[in-house]
Amino acid sequence: MFSTTNNSVTDWRLKQNFLRFFVFCTGAAVMAVEFSAQRLLEPFFGNSEIVWATLIGVILLALSTGYAIGGRAADRWPVPQGIALLSLGAGLFVALLPMLSSPLLTSVSGGLLDTPAGLVIASLLGTTVLFVPPVVALGAVSPYAVRLLIQNRDSVGRKTGSLYFWSTFGSLAGTFLPTLYTIPSFGVRATMWASAGILLLLGLGTLGKPILLIGSLLPMAMSQASPPLLKPVKGLITEVQTPYQFAEVYKLNSTETALSVNDSAGIQSLYTPNRLTGLYYDAYLTLPFMFPKTQQVNTLLIGMAAGTIPTLYSRDVDPFRARVSITGVEIDPKLVQLGTKYFHLQPSAAKIVNTDGRVYIRTTKAKFNLMIVDAYSQEIYIPFYLTTKEFFQECLAHLDQNGILAMNVNATSSHAPLLRAIERTLLTVFPHIYLAKAPGAYNELLVASRDPIGLPADSALPQFLDKVRASLALTWDTPNPGKGIILTDNHAPVQQMTNQMIFNELGAKL
Repeated sequence: MFSTTNNSVTDWRLKQNFLRFFVFCTGAAVMAVEFSAQRLLEPFFGNSEIVWATLIGVILLALSTGYAIGGRAADRWPVPQGIALLSLGAGLFVALLPMLSSPLLTSVSGGLLDTPAGLVIASLLGTTVLFVPPVVALGAVSPYAVRLLIQNRDSVGRKTGSLYFWSTFGSLAGTFLPTLYTIPSFGVRATMWASAGILLLLGLGTLGKPILLIGSLLPMAMSQASPPLLKPVKGLITEVQTPYQFAEVYKLNSTETALSVNDSAGIQSLYTPNRLTGLYYDAYLTLPFMFPKTQQVNTLLIGMAAGTIPTLYSRDVDPFRARVSITGVEIDPKLVQLGTKYFHLQPSAAKIVNTDGRVYIRTTKAKFNLMIVDAYSQEIYIPFYLTTKEFFQECLAHLDQNGILAMNVNATSSHAPLLRAIERTLLTVFPHIYLAKAPGAYNELLVASRDPIGLPADSALPQFLDKVRASLALTWDTPNPGKGIILTDNHAPVQQMTNQMIFNELGAKL
């Protein structure tokens, strides 16, 4: 590709343009590898802020190391073969990642996630071993390209700036193309193979040996024969990569089916032929009976997932009172498809809207008797903008006078700072709030209203809910969260408070 004998202006311009194209492609590959890395890590470590911070930190450190190594190597060996070998090495490693990732991440995650620092240590080890080598090589490309481009001191700044422009422009393409197109459409493997193929072509083309490309395809063929990338779960029925998360559907037993996202640490949806699930969903079944039995309850559900609540309402609540009509808001349409296929979600159970819950609240003109907020991102975090004063004000504007807002909050105790902060924030908008321990571990039921309310009387409930009501009654209270932070759109450290709650709980068990 680079001529050492032809010094014509045309040849020099071709060399410059090729180097710009080279750094564009490697810049795109860096970001494609980073976003693919996130998808590979999700099934093992989840998609929390901690995991993202670890991944970004390791990638930045690897890039910095690559810059330093590339600059030194280019000064000692300023020949095209050097940049070609960097591209070839990165391409070969990226092509092998789909085959290496599953066994390595399985071994690294085993036994570490039960310690307070385990999530950080395990994700750090996995990220370092898998992604540092190719990113170091890709980071070395830019300074190497600068050295090859600079023949004298004329226009050093302009030429260097041009290369870094094209490298960053490539990173922009590598950010949007995988996240918006290749990963959702073709998956992580295809995205990595495409990146690896481009890197291999660049390297072999620079060496003038494209015939070797056939041999370079071997790692991809080996990857095709490798076991699935995603984390296996006992009783697994199907696994799906969505634009938002990684979802697994699996059998708990012969009659019950569960949905988990990202790391299978919790259940996001459940189908059971029984009337009670044994989880916090059972507490939601009592809410429609707070209204007169002849009143149709118009319900908004934010965070529908695969449709557990609409299915339970239509099957187990509607036979005992006027119909509960549900508008189910779910940002991830793939989860709704799984609900229809595996969780007995019927079209009549809910009017389904695929959008963000906050966006729906802001754009709808509908009024509701009952609002249920049960949305979680990254499996354990309530999206911060669904906990703020501004959000609750928008909810209140769409509630009827006798309307009720209910939330499921994951908390290690009724005194957890996150729960207290949400209570305090609700009290700035709603005159009355109530708290009860919901069925299941770490689940708290928060209820807010304009007027005083209480649990429905025993006589108003079908018999199968008697024990659920009795359990809620033991802890039903009007909380007094005291002074402290009010969550707003400007400042709502929900993830930090959740992380602190988790680490405190894990530390207390040691």
